[in-house]
Amino acid sequence: MKVVVVGGGIAGLAAATRLVDRGHEVTLFERRPTLGGRAYSVVDDTTGDVIDNGQHLFMGCYRALRGFLKRIGTDEQLTLQRDLSVAFLDGGTLTRLRAASLPAPFHLLGGLFGFSALGIRDRLALVKVAAAIKRPSALFPAASDFETVDRWLDRMGQSQKARRGFWHPLTLATLNDEPRTASAKMLEAVLREGFFGSRDDARLGLAQVGLSELYTDAAASYVEARGGKVVTAAPVGSLRVVEQVVRGVTLENGERFDADAVIAAVPPGAMAALVPPALFEGETYFDGIRRLESSPIVSAHVWLDRVVTDEELIGLVDRPIHWMFNRSRLSGVSSPTHEEERGARQCLALVTSAARDLVDRSVQEIRELALAELQRAFPEVARAKVLHVRVMKERAATIAHTAGTEGLRPGSRSPIEGLFVAGDYVRTGLPATLESAVRSADDAAALVEGYVPSPVRAASRSTGEAGFVPVGRLSRPLQTAT
Repeated sequence: MKVVVVGGGIAGLAAATRLVDRGHEVTLFERRPTLGGRAYSVVDDTTGDVIDNGQHLFMGCYRALRGFLKRIGTDEQLTLQRDLSVAFLDGGTLTRLRAASLPAPFHLLGGLFGFSALGIRDRLALVKVAAAIKRPSALFPAASDFETVDRWLDRMGQSQKARRGFWHPLTLATLNDEPRTASAKMLEAVLREGFFGSRDDARLGLAQVGLSELYTDAAASYVEARGGKVVTAAPVGSLRVVEQVVRGVTLENGERFDADAVIAAVPPGAMAALVPPALFEGETYFDGIRRLESSPIVSAHVWLDRVVTDEELIGLVDRPIHWMFNRSRLSGVSSPTHEEERGARQCLALVTSAARDLVDRSVQEIRELALAELQRAFPEVARAKVLHVRVMKERAATIAHTAGTEGLRPGSRSPIEGLFVAGDYVRTGLPATLESAVRSADDAAALVEGYVPSPVRAASRSTGEAGFVPVGRLSRPLQTAT
């Protein structure tokens, strides 16, 4: 079939690569001049280093994402730990959570029992969490989407100390939302897939290159090498819908493209612009999408003239900056220009999730906060020279995972025939992550595979557009009439 994919983020690219593998004629349109959506990398003008718009942490359980990277040939650029290991810094005390040398799921429970940030009662209370996830019952019921993380932790007997040192940092990192409002069901999904599965599932990973090099360029080349097209700087204005069946798209410049099916891989806010108002208004499916809210992420990349830490990543407990990533340990950061500086400087990425209190502050305020928090974490920073700081704001980084939100998230099949939806916000059973984006793309592509377009009928007076046979079935396209 002839398929149009709208959106060049990871969901759109994953769907396009899967469909060209099946022999479909795919054209992908991206509004921006570059691909990547809300997960991309840029070259910093001052340093020449490659940095991401927001540092992404991967997990071994990201099977759909890893499958996508393997398909396009970049899976070796994603490095996973041998076993789960993550450091937390609370004041001046560094603790480390390590998976124990035990079979799953006892590897995590053993690691948590040895995690010094938790007291004895806190470690014993983890048994309730494990029971609720692995074997939910009347005594230990599963988490509900209408229950907040904090309410669920109350039920699970988790102390304030355990929340502060473990549960709250985990919630912010995985849900990009606050524990007092975020869905307990989404946190449970993270725990079930990432920590209560196999030992491999719990491993953390980082890309050894910038996000754009990890997937955007390779995916575009993959599509084009198999006869598809990837068109950037080509905003789609609207869907072409005849008799409630998608027949193609119209670009903002008025150019029309016929299609048998369309996959909309755009953020929630962009869906309203694509769908004709008569079909959008009053439709529960689209109303749910419209009601989804967003949550921001703010990153500050700091370049210093010396190395202040050898840790690859550190969770900063109960601080306005949540995570520190050592970009200098990733090959995506280029070498210094001068040979004598090689190995001397360091680039650290400081990330704040659910950054609603930070995103509207000035760049200067965020810069000062980042440097103050960095010095608090690593006293050596006081003696270092700050070479450069770059602040990046992603205002709509993910949807807000507020309790009760899952019911608003759409499925991949829309109520408009021939229109399928992909994106991290689609209801995949996971929070809005890169893995969720690729899973939704796989779901949407599978629906396209099984889709048989309705026969063309007479001209639609309601839209003023004549019916037509999809281009892929003709030697030349038919003209449309108004």
